[in-house]
Amino acid sequence: MQRSFLGLAIAVFIAACGSDSSGPGAGFECLGAALPTTAPSTIILGGQILQNALAPTALAGAEVIASKTGTDTLAATTSSTPGFYSLSISTGGTPVDGFLFVSKSGYITTYAYPSRPLAANDTTNVLVITASEFTLLGNAVGVTHTAGDGSIGIVVRDCDGNPLTGATVASSPPGVIKYNAAGAPSSSATSTSADGVAYILNVAAGSVTVMGTANGHTLRQHIVNARADVITLTELQP
Repeated sequence: MQRSFLGLAIAVFIAACGSDSSGPGAGFECLGAALPTTAPSTIILGGQILQNALAPTALAGAEVIASKTGTDTLAATTSSTPGFYSLSISTGGTPVDGFLFVSKSGYITTYAYPSRPLAANDTTNVLVITASEFTLLGNAVGVTHTAGDGSIGIVVRDCDGNPLTGATVASSPPGVIKYNAAGAPSSSATSTSADGVAYILNVAAGSVTVMGTANGHTLRQHIVNARADVITLTELQP
């Protein structure tokens, strides 16, 4: 599988789970499918850390940590000169319900959550942004960040990893919902455009359930920890 967290956008590839003629339409074949319950004893999580939201380039020297929800660090490293990292994670034979932590001086600390526990090797690219870039995002969507709140970036994808147009997102507790339009943050868009990107801004820090709908289907909801004054990235899928 491959996942790309680019600024406030996240791309995930998940193989389709199969379908029949009476099931959901193309891209929604995995709707309601049971999640894996086993995993290899070790999985490799790797990818590239990037900077500059307008023209992403490699970011060297970023701290990259994989953690399992509710436990200590699973693995840690530092991104190389070309921005690459690789983490070997012991699973204990079960999918890893966790997240990535990426940090470097001058950039906003970023946490990246998959839509479901990892049950295989994964490639995850993360683009971290500066405070100035985050301010530009707020200006574009007409939202001023409230100190102490969390900010969540989402990409809505189908079972095949394709971004979904016309999807809507929500959260509990609620935040301010915004979307991209024509590839850029919009103050007026009411659903996702071709890139599937959505934002939940000024959400109360703590456990947040993210949810959504697309093509008349309810997507699989999950919980992230939206920490105060940092960026949390995730995705939604059937």
